[in-house]
Amino acid sequence: MLENAKDMTNVHLIYANVPYEDILLKEELDSLVAKYPGRFKVYYVLNQEQRRFIGI
Repeated sequence: MLENAKDMTNVHLIYANVPYEDILLKEELDSLVAKYPGRFKVYYVLNQEQRRFIGI
């Protein structure tokens, strides 16, 4: 869907985890956000506080 230039669908992913370390594929998701700005967004939600984590 994102790779199809004619498909202008916007995707918003709310990705919930307990600690920061449990976020799977974070680098890949962040690279998709960078590659498709305005069309793909990820919102990371953590149940445990992480002092060095910078969310949205």
